[in-house]
Amino acid sequence: MRTWYWDQDSPLGFQHVYGRTHSTITHLTYDSRKINQGGCFICIPGSNNDGHRFIGNAIHRGATTIVGSNDRALQYWHSLYPLLTFVLVRDSKTALAEYASHLHDHTHKKMNLFGVTGTNGKTTITAYLRSLLNQLGEQTGVIGTAGVWSGKQQYSFKSTTPTTPESSDLQNIFASFYEEGTETVAMEATSIAIEQQRLHGLEFKVGIHTNLSSEHLEFHKTMENYKKAKLKLFQQSNIAVVNVDDPGMASDILDMFQGRVWTYGIDHQADVMASQIQTDEKGTSFLLMVQGDSYLVHAPIFGTFNISNALAAVATCLSVGYPVSDILQAIPDLRGADGRFQIVSNYPGKQIILDYAHTPDALELVLEAVHKLPHQRLILMITGIGLRDPAKRPRMAEIAEGKADYIVVSVDHPGPYDRQGIVDDVVAGFRDPTNTTIYKETHREDGIHKALSLAREGDLILITGLGFGGYQVINDQHIPYNELEVIDSYFQKLKQLPLTH
Repeated sequence: MRTWYWDQDSPLGFQHVYGRTHSTITHLTYDSRKINQGGCFICIPGSNNDGHRFIGNAIHRGATTIVGSNDRALQYWHSLYPLLTFVLVRDSKTALAEYASHLHDHTHKKMNLFGVTGTNGKTTITAYLRSLLNQLGEQTGVIGTAGVWSGKQQYSFKSTTPTTPESSDLQNIFASFYEEGTETVAMEATSIAIEQQRLHGLEFKVGIHTNLSSEHLEFHKTMENYKKAKLKLFQQSNIAVVNVDDPGMASDILDMFQGRVWTYGIDHQADVMASQIQTDEKGTSFLLMVQGDSYLVHAPIFGTFNISNALAAVATCLSVGYPVSDILQAIPDLRGADGRFQIVSNYPGKQIILDYAHTPDALELVLEAVHKLPHQRLILMITGIGLRDPAKRPRMAEIAEGKADYIVVSVDHPGPYDRQGIVDDVVAGFRDPTNTTIYKETHREDGIHKALSLAREGDLILITGLGFGGYQVINDQHIPYNELEVIDSYFQKLKQLPLTH
């Protein structure tokens, strides 16, 4: 509980105050449904809803302070509730970030923040960082698509955003981490989060770049806008870790960044490199080169793209002072995130790999990786995403065609869009959409079951798309979804089938 004084000496920026010039704040939120007695409600204007519409609901639930950017709305509610505090700000998003930070005594400034941005690989790199740093004795948590994990446990955090939480939610997480003893955080920094000021006011010890390819154009409209958004992370970072193999934005970072830089790559000269890459059933061995010195290592990871992600994590640890010798001891136990080239080995006779690949370039990389593993036939499931750029849907089929013996096309996060239309968009990318090896399922669960049913012993089933995250967006609802439960339900049904002779 904090008492805030709204006067010229206040550390909080604002334009005008209506009503009481001091208020006692117990909590702060942008969601009126989460307001309790003594809460501060910040009105966020959005593309679908405007938080100013919910001021009445917030007051009814016990809000004593209302912050917003709509002067007329604030004056109207002040006329009805003159004993409450109404604060006019220029930008509600930045106010949300600044006020939430103030409420938690700026805990984030006491922590080591690592921000990862790029089209693909963010979740894997944050998981690798958590794995390495915890082994190196630095309690590290992660925030991103795979959930919220402190150095010790997973948090049951329900995010209103797919990857990077809203600024006030971030501040709550930082405070909880810090209280638990987790003082280092590796977090995904999406382009949309950066543009929407969710990272406003944060200072990153290291900003990490993965790659840049077409994504989120439904939001950014152009690739240039998309790149500019990601580049902003490095204006908030003290050290930059850059993938020199990426033609999308590596040179932009290297040109603009004024601080210390560490580079990594496989195809181009860098501070941290990998060569002589060999895959076996337990993972990948490679020659790790650090500023001219070479070390033979083996990591329990698959795919050249994941070697690149591991190099990013290694370079980051080196950039903050960890010696190569300590990092080498941790690499054999490197752990990634669920759903990122995750091998499901619970079912004898079935080789199942789950991967989050939902963009054409990510799909191409994971297909390249699985083809190096021993198998008879490859059964592949791909998806079209309702809530993402529809132009990418046929590209998924273009990448998949000819790379698998059977292809199942399904749907992720349909939102308000027609499922069959999404499937048809994907299928339009095949040169021969009538090929009998192509199957269409409008529900992800049915698509997975179809892929599993097509497989014989010795086949490999690769299930791609946005299966992890704990939900699917259907219409405007977040419907709980568990990929592993869907897979298990298929095998449970098999057990119940009568034996035939």
